[in-house]
Amino acid sequence: MSAAAPVRPRLLRGLVPLLAYQGIFLLAAVVWFPVLLWRLAFDRRYRASFRARTGRVPPLPKARRVWVHGVSVGEVKNLARLVEAVAARHPDVDIVVSATTPTGFDLARRLYPGRTVVQYPLDFGIFPGRALDRVQPDCVLLMELEIWPNFLQAAARRQVPVAVVNGRISERSFRGYRLARGLLPQFEWIEHYCVQDATYRDRLLALGVEPARIAVTGNMKYDGVSLRGAPAGSAALRRWLAFDERLVLVCGSTHGREEEWLFDALARVSRRLGRPVRLVLVPRHPERAAAVVEALGARGAEVLRWSMLGESRPALGEAAVVLVDTIGHLESFYGACDVAFVGGSLVPHGGQNMLEPAALGRAVVFGPHTWNFRADVELLLGVRAVVQIGGLDELDAALERLLGDQALRAELGERAVALIRGNQGATARTLELIAPLLDRCVGDPPPPTARDGA
Repeated sequence: MSAAAPVRPRLLRGLVPLLAYQGIFLLAAVVWFPVLLWRLAFDRRYRASFRARTGRVPPLPKARRVWVHGVSVGEVKNLARLVEAVAARHPDVDIVVSATTPTGFDLARRLYPGRTVVQYPLDFGIFPGRALDRVQPDCVLLMELEIWPNFLQAAARRQVPVAVVNGRISERSFRGYRLARGLLPQFEWIEHYCVQDATYRDRLLALGVEPARIAVTGNMKYDGVSLRGAPAGSAALRRWLAFDERLVLVCGSTHGREEEWLFDALARVSRRLGRPVRLVLVPRHPERAAAVVEALGARGAEVLRWSMLGESRPALGEAAVVLVDTIGHLESFYGACDVAFVGGSLVPHGGQNMLEPAALGRAVVFGPHTWNFRADVELLLGVRAVVQIGGLDELDAALERLLGDQALRAELGERAVALIRGNQGATARTLELIAPLLDRCVGDPPPPTARDGA
């Protein structure tokens, strides 16, 4: 990759579109203002979060520092291997991690103990510049494709290089960017793009990004997926959920009415199979738990909330449904299941991460709406490692087929694990490509010790 173009011409070119962008953002803020006031008045956690998102993150002392950013839970998890790799190459450099969503922020604080974790600023006015002045990074690494013009301009004005890692640009975003191609200086404010596949590279090329700035490195998500088998807690969960040798269906990251649809479908399938199946529901947003309990309770379900069970884990009733209303336990429950349904796919949300249960060797099924994970779905379907249904009307048949065929479940799991293993290595390729940027910004890495070279 070549060096970035001079910063000052890019800033001048971007002045007019940035003023228009600020106006649109301000108009949206005016419309949203009553909601903002209500949440600031009645939600203490939101008040603290909003303050941080105006750029008022804790000021950090001057040091050699890299700022890495992931939007939400998935991106924050996928950053883990890269953070480890950067820390190994530059052990004396401070690494700050940021997230946009509250769930991503909470997860980052758990995943990166001992590191500074901040909330990404709202992309308006002085907020990004204020955050940059307090964090004082030497360079910024953005997971996937966070095109926020004010942040990028503020970084460029401070001569802070920015690189995109694990880059992706959805078809919807691509169409929008292409319509406004003449007003997109922000693409020039990013020095390097390490993208997941050739499709994303071609879309950036079509938007005018210089070829020398783009490299296909693969999807770092595969490196973050553990192939070491089920997590340590999964065996105990399995004994608890399937104490009478029943099958277990875990439905992860569900949205909308998916919990109700899955409950109804499994009730019908269980009767046809002639054996009980334990249902575990893990909503994508835990704050929906009360609504899910109410909806299933109206159907006569006995729903047990994970957060209220404590360490004792009382014996489960014959038809009890387990509702996991906490963050950070989904992988352990996937490791305890026979079949995993991945949510956000029966509703037009775009799907959730299907690699996590697939890497555990579980049989995975999901619906038609998976555009957020297009590349993953194509790879998995290409080797017949998962089951995708065309809609709600196909859910019963898919669940009955998978729950009733142990050999099929094992075959799907083996194919998925082999596929994921063959696609790992993106983090190492990414680090190799951004190493010159890191070395330029924070200094050359220390020489290897005798033990390192052994």
